[in-house]
Parts: sequence; C-alpha cells; structure tokens
Amino acid sequence: MKTVAVRAEDIDFEAAALEHRSFLLKIAVASTRNPADAEDVVQEALMRGYRGIHRVRGDCPLRLWLSRIVVRVAINHHRSVARRLKRWVFFGDLETVYQGGSVQEFEPADPLGVFDREAILDIRKHVNRLPDEFRMPLVMLAVDGLTIPEIACILDIPEGTVKSRIFYARKRLKETLQGKKKR
Repeated sequence: MKTVAVRAEDIDFEAAALEHRSFLLKIAVASTRNPADAEDVVQEALMRGYRGIHRVRGDCPLRLWLSRIVVRVAINHHRSVARRLKRWVFFGDLETVYQGGSVQEFEPADPLGVFDREAILDIRKHVNRLPDEFRMPLVMLAVDGLTIPEIACILDIPEGTVKSRIFYARKRLKETLQGKKKR
C-alpha cells in the first residue's frame, strides 16, 4: 500500500481507486452509517477525485487526499433533505440479503459470549446521537483504526482538535451511560 505523497502526473487513478476502495468504504460507512449510502458516497468521491486529479499537490498521500473527498461527499450527502428523512443505521442494524432471498443480520464474532449484545447496541445508539464533529473522529479511531494524524489529515483539522473532539465524545458517552446506570 502506498502511503507516500505522489504527483498527479505519476498516478494511475484506476489502480489507485482499486487499491484504496475498501479503506474509503470504511470511512464512508462510518460517515453515513449505512452501507448502501456508503457505496454511493465512495463512487461519487472517486468520480470527483478522477475529475480533480490534476489538483493533487503531492503534499499528502493519495489515500488521504481521496479520504478527504469521501468525508466531504458524505457530509453533503448527509445534509441532503431527502436523506435526512431516512432512518440511519449503524453496524448493529446491518443485514445481508442473499440471492435466495434469505436475510442474515450482522452479528459480530463473539465465540466466547463475552459481550452483552444489548449493551453494545445501546452504546452504538448513543454514539449515533453524537454530533458529527465528535462522532466521526471517534468512529475513525475506534472502528477504522486510523491514527490521530490520519484523522486530522482526512478531516482537514489540526491534530489537537482531533484529540479534543475524541476526548469530548468519550466524555459525553461516559456521562450518558453513567446517567443511565443511576436510574
């Protein structure tokens, strides 16, 4: 995987799009909370990236440049009036529909039965209620496993701001969950 900055004229965009698609899809799912919308966001972002490839300055890796486009497209997608009416889902609500018509709900692997599924769904519900500015960096860190510098580059904000937003997201979640336990 290439993580070094490149010049626009040295890029084979088709190969780069194939190489980075799964990474971009993770970011889009974290941003939209819906796999079908995430596919649309990635497709739109890749089209915009292809049209704007001549604007690559070479100061950051192509993967992060494309990630910024995905985040911006996802934000625009989320603001769309038609999309606001749609019920947003997170991983706990995902399901796979097979060709035969059977449906299987997403079930994270838990062979030892260690995790309380209801508690996990409750946490996800509260994560989804966080404002985007707090939720996105938290999900990028916790779910996608991105580093603080990568998140800062993708969201085009300083690293200190990323750390602050993650801190406040965790603080809000902790307060909400502790408030529930006291009831």
